[in-house]
Amino acid sequence: MSKKDFAQAIGAKLEKIRKAMNLSPVNMAAALNIRRVTYSRNKNGRTIPHFFTLYSLGKQFGISMDWFILDEGPMKRSEKMTGDKIAYAHSLLPSEIKELLDHMDKIPMLRYEILAQFHRFKEEHQLIVEKAMKTNPET
Repeated sequence: MSKKDFAQAIGAKLEKIRKAMNLSPVNMAAALNIRRVTYSRNKNGRTIPHFFTLYSLGKQFGISMDWFILDEGPMKRSEKMTGDKIAYAHSLLPSEIKELLDHMDKIPMLRYEILAQFHRFKEEHQLIVEKAMKTNPET
């Protein structure tokens, strides 16, 4: 992502926060302790907010810097499920995977059966698995 694209994405998020807080641009600037013109430049992606502006967003509005800067997780820190990233990741899963995980939590025998099938599959299709794992460096 280029610096220009990043600045524009940050500006869009500032507007989203302002609207979520039901503030006018003037009141948003005042709440962040910055001049209206500075807020406008940040909002329009011409400049990137200063560190103290980011601090104010986090402190006054409870905005998650993971969301604001990295585009990860929920907008508000309080929306994180007690800091449990597994619970947040679980919320992003397709419904059939959620159902499977919920059943595996309640039925240990199912968990072991799924794991056994997984290991059988890995053994029987070793080349496919190795190739897939090489093409996906995140796993």
